[in-house]
Amino acid sequence: MPRIIVYILHKDGAVADSAAELAAAARRIDAVQPPTAILTGWGANLDTACNALRTSYGEVWKVANEALAYPNAELVRKALVSVLPADCILLAAHEHFGIDLAPGLSIKTNSAFVSDVVAINGVDGSHLNVVRQEFGGQMSAHVRCDISSGAVVTVRPGAFKSQECAPGTGLVIDKSAQVGTLTAGRRFLETVAAEM
Repeated sequence: MPRIIVYILHKDGAVADSAAELAAAARRIDAVQPPTAILTGWGANLDTACNALRTSYGEVWKVANEALAYPNAELVRKALVSVLPADCILLAAHEHFGIDLAPGLSIKTNSAFVSDVVAINGVDGSHLNVVRQEFGGQMSAHVRCDISSGAVVTVRPGAFKSQECAPGTGLVIDKSAQVGTLTAGRRFLETVAAEM
């Protein structure tokens, strides 16, 4: 079974609610192998978020880089390509950042891509069986995804019930040195309110 890695969103040191849901989704893929959490960012807030996940994940990978202080999917994608093991399964929340990050990451890692997953029906050999909704929830598509070269999967928030984990003492592993210098072709300028 490929290693399962969960990309965790955080803000101001607080971990997104999707962290527990993604852990539950990972357990639907492999109930035996505990997933690994990966977080990107910079500074004390990143350290706080990583330490908060130590009780839920056996390993928490930290990717600290000053260029990641503001979440930019282009830079996070470059960082993850440097850190992720070949042929892993990466789970991310299907929300604005995950939608921006995941498709390009699957291309860069030469992995299968499945978006907006609402159910996982297990693994059959080298295939992951998932359900995704289409046409605004009018249809459920049952998809068989080849995971032999890895996969990037976005999971719809709220689709998997968060599960309480036994208290643990996970290890925070700093993967920052593997990333190197990050530069982007695009950058955040400002947010402008729409005029009505």
